[in-house]
Order: sequence, then structure tokens, then C-alpha cells
Amino acid sequence: METSELFYPETNINIGGYGFQKGVEIEVFSSKDSYFDWAKVRFTQQFNEKITLSKKDKALIQLGYNGVFDEVFEGYVVNPMSEGSYSNEVVLKDDMIRLEETYITNTFLDATPQEILRFCLNKAGITNMRISSKVYQKKKVVPVFRKNVIAVIEEIHSIWKIKEAFFFSGGVFYWGEKPEQKKVYEFEYGVNIISLERPGGVWVLETVSTPFIKHSQKIIVRHPKISGEFETKKVVFTTNDAGFIRTYIYFREGEKCWSR
Repeated sequence: METSELFYPETNINIGGYGFQKGVEIEVFSSKDSYFDWAKVRFTQQFNEKITLSKKDKALIQLGYNGVFDEVFEGYVVNPMSEGSYSNEVVLKDDMIRLEETYITNTFLDATPQEILRFCLNKAGITNMRISSKVYQKKKVVPVFRKNVIAVIEEIHSIWKIKEAFFFSGGVFYWGEKPEQKKVYEFEYGVNIISLERPGGVWVLETVSTPFIKHSQKIIVRHPKISGEFETKKVVFTTNDAGFIRTYIYFREGEKCWSR
């Protein structure tokens, strides 16, 4: 369990050749139910009409405290911007865009899901990966004709009648695995929970900037409405109207791991 003093949040944003610590607003969305992590960066008036960005420019969003930063998003520009344009917002997508844009035509013989997946990832230039070691029966022939890697993964799931979560985190591709969690963070009523509501059956916990929280991690919640250990379903980082970073953590009551 980790205790942190969360005062004076800081931002560090790099897009293309630009670096920002102030003058931008962000939204970052990361969900276990979505292939993509994506983000929006809005430029305030001091930068408006002065930014030039090209499609596929690299982007990195970090949040932290006291000069220590955690990455909350790494990816690429989706919509280009030119100096003097009226647009003040750029949309970003994570490394999954590389799988979306890589097309595969191949016939796989006596192959497992992992063998097909590694072939496709190599074609997309992805070398940092963690893939489930579950044992699956080989298929004699698996033909693939001009499908992007995401579609190939869905085809693998259909052929083998399986459903494995896949996503990028910290520049690593995961399929049927998830990043190791070294610390479990606690959110407590009257301490670091700003609000806790349950719209549509999913709990939404609002707190201060907590860049170290990722989807699929466990958290501990202590609140009069609900207490226990839960798996995070979605994490959203956003700049509120007052200019402060807020983190929204989504979890389901049915996915509780521990209670007291």
C-alpha cells in the first residue's frame, strides 16, 4: 500500500517539437474495454494559431509531483494543425494506431495464436510485447487476406473461440497479460476522494491528479457508500474549469476483490 502527499501537481507535455508545462488543457482516456488509449490537448489563447503539427508526430503526456512524473499517455497526432489555423485542439491515439495501419496478407500453417500474433506485431514494428503463454491447439491452415493487425487479432479470437484483452501500456503491447502492479493505492473518504457516484451502475471516483493509476489495476476504496478492493475499469485525466487536473476512476461493484 502506498501513501503519497499529492500537492502541487505538475504537467509535462511534448507534442512534435513542442514542450509545454503550462498553457494547455488535457483529456486522457484509458479503458480496459477499448483497444485505444486516446487523448485531447487544447491550447489556450497564448498558443492558439501558433502551433504546427503533422499527422503521426509523437506525443507524450506526463503528470507528477515535485519533479517526479508518471506517463499517462504516449502516442501520435491524429489531426494535423497548421500555424494560423482556427483549431486549438489536437487529438492523439496510442501505439494501437500502428496495428490499425499495418495490413497482413499471409497463410499461416500449423500455427498457434501466439505465433500468428508475433508475426503480425513484427510486421507493425512492435518488438516490446507480453503475450499470454496459455497453450492452444495449432490450426493447420489460417488464411489472412489484407486485414489490419487489429482485425487479425479478432480473427484469432473467433477461430480459437477465445477473448483475450489486448492493449498498450508504457510502450509495451499486452495480449492476455497485464502490467505488474507493485503498489496498491488507497482512496479514502475525507482524505483524497473528492466525490464518489454511481451513474449507470458503474462507480466513478473523482480524485486529484493520480498519474500512477492505470486501468486493470487494483485499488482500495474506503467510503460510507462502498468499501473494498476493486479492479479499475477506466481512468480519465482531465483539466477542470479551474485549471486543475482531476482523475476519474471507474470500477464496478461486482468486480470487488476484497472487502471488510
